[in-house]
Amino acid sequence: MNKRKLLFPVALVAIGLWACGENDNANVGPENCTTPECLAEQENNPASSATVPLSEETVSSSSFTGPEPHYLGDQDDSTQVKSSSSVLPLESSSSAVVPGSSALPPVVSSSSHRHHSSSSSAVKPEVSSSSVEVVPPTPGNDFVEDHRSECQIGNIPTSVNNAKLPDPFMGLDGKRISSKAEWKCRREEIGAMLEKLMFGQKPRNPEKVEGSYSGGKLTIKVTDKGKSGSFSVSISNAGTKDKPKPALIGFGGGMMGGCGSLGSATNGLDIAMITFNPDNVAPESGGGMFFNIYGGNTDKYGTIIAWAWGVSRIIDALEKTPEAGIDVKHLAMTGCSRWGKGTLAVGAFDERIALTIPQESGSGGASLWRVGAQVNRQKGKQFVQGLNSAGSEGKWMISSFKSYDGRENTLPFDQHMLVSMVAPRPLLIIDNAGQEWLGEVPSNYCGQASLETYKALGVTENYTYSQEGGHGHCQLPNGQFDEVKDFMNKFLLGKDAKTGKIDYSKNTQTINFKKSEWIDWETPNLN
Repeated sequence: MNKRKLLFPVALVAIGLWACGENDNANVGPENCTTPECLAEQENNPASSATVPLSEETVSSSSFTGPEPHYLGDQDDSTQVKSSSSVLPLESSSSAVVPGSSALPPVVSSSSHRHHSSSSSAVKPEVSSSSVEVVPPTPGNDFVEDHRSECQIGNIPTSVNNAKLPDPFMGLDGKRISSKAEWKCRREEIGAMLEKLMFGQKPRNPEKVEGSYSGGKLTIKVTDKGKSGSFSVSISNAGTKDKPKPALIGFGGGMMGGCGSLGSATNGLDIAMITFNPDNVAPESGGGMFFNIYGGNTDKYGTIIAWAWGVSRIIDALEKTPEAGIDVKHLAMTGCSRWGKGTLAVGAFDERIALTIPQESGSGGASLWRVGAQVNRQKGKQFVQGLNSAGSEGKWMISSFKSYDGRENTLPFDQHMLVSMVAPRPLLIIDNAGQEWLGEVPSNYCGQASLETYKALGVTENYTYSQEGGHGHCQLPNGQFDEVKDFMNKFLLGKDAKTGKIDYSKNTQTINFKKSEWIDWETPNLN
């Protein structure tokens, strides 16, 4: 196995939750814990009062040993990481309110931006209003939310018998895809399965979306099914109509503070920050704008798909509101914990997202259901958040999804297929070793299994999986700052950066992923 030495610059250790692009810590101490659930959680776990009360565990480790990270294409079939540290899992509280085609080489413009193409042939770069050459990122080389209307979706199975990870390249017609062009509709089949069985169907093509911008606030008004509703997002460091800037859309609001949890990792990057509070669209307590328009309840829609719908409407409004100063062809999405789950869904179900950065997303995000269930059986207890727990908390999924608890092997998909829906667009998965409730092992295995889709599409430089411990939940350590900056610089700002690796050199336990134990299909070389 070839290894390459990574030299990380010295950076300040991230010790709290920050608003995007700021150094200030969010106020998350006990004095800000006001709800009965939060107070009860602190009373039961006094040590947690120094950190954010969360539905996922907050466990840290201070001593790590292990190999250096692997650049994609260099890793063995089996990789082990060892550590001398031990971790003690804490109990979860479900009442917490904190969230938890082919590609061409990047096209470098005459200015500062570049983006990769998802077309199988060379195309003439578009020129934006700021004279930035870009190649739209979607497989059809057109800037659209998805390609569902172009694809025929076959019969979706509700049950299979497969203890291994389902083949992401096997179509619903029983035929494996063999070309990058076929990936466009295969990813739509995967999305349709996830919608039918897990998330609920994402409403598409609303009758009207309007946007208005004033004083750093973008207001989005949506009309559909004869009903209307509106919500707003805040924008900081925006560009102008003539010189729009790339932007990071981050879940924020409530105890979580500002735009995602990347903190100081975004300092020095000349990008705009857009903060989306999902409670304005679909609060986990129920109701909200989304359900006011579309009706139904969690039998029909989960909150995660409602959040993904909300971000898609933000993009619709930005396209119609150039005075907001946002370059819609260069949008990144991020969020942590439950908002990390939402981030992955946003990137999977909207191809206009140029860069997806889910952080510590856990069960329902970038973590395998099958592997999590295996870990729990081996431990003899719910060590990793199980399907029933995740299917109940936060109303994230449709209520019927809980029926798969204990029979994860019957799912016709697993979460590596949700991750694969982002491909070939850039994806940086950030995980926290030692957070067992989030699934250190099933998340790691998901990260490695998902790599196969990027290999098949020939774009491993667009994918990085990073897992590091020794820090609190949603508190990005300085060791992962470089990965964030590299992806932002390369895919939003068009600067040179090396991306594409599997890095879990600072884990809390041995990780031994053997493809043959979980994958019984060959990764195709899609042409």
